[in-house]
Amino acid sequence: MPLVLKLARSVSEILERKILEIIKDVGDKGIIQREIWKKINVDSRKGIKIIKRLERMGLLEREPLIQGGRKTYILRPTPKVFKKIRLPDFLEDIPCFYCPYLHQCGSGEHDLYSCKIIDKWIKEKILRENHELSEN
Repeated sequence: MPLVLKLARSVSEILERKILEIIKDVGDKGIIQREIWKKINVDSRKGIKIIKRLERMGLLEREPLIQGGRKTYILRPTPKVFKKIRLPDFLEDIPCFYCPYLHQCGSGEHDLYSCKIIDKWIKEKILRENHELSEN
């Protein structure tokens, strides 16, 4: 994937997270769509694409509103935004799910094969399993 596309995708992901945080913070009272543009300093054309994507994902709802004679929307979080994801027990041990660099792995900025965190975890896991085998 060309670097320009990777950067564009990561910028969109960052904006998505910022928008979701803002909407999550305001809760059920909601926030007027254009207020988000001001808070994250993005133009409405770029922002609306992200908002519509989040809406399709079921993370927010848009309620039409006429304000100052113009149509706008109030954005509210859906319950899905507040839902805690519970990992199956066998996955909780894997450090990737809690890693601060996880978003960089997905975008290719961070390489799984040279990751010191996962390397350390694998070595420790092998040592633990070898130790358990030697005890039995």
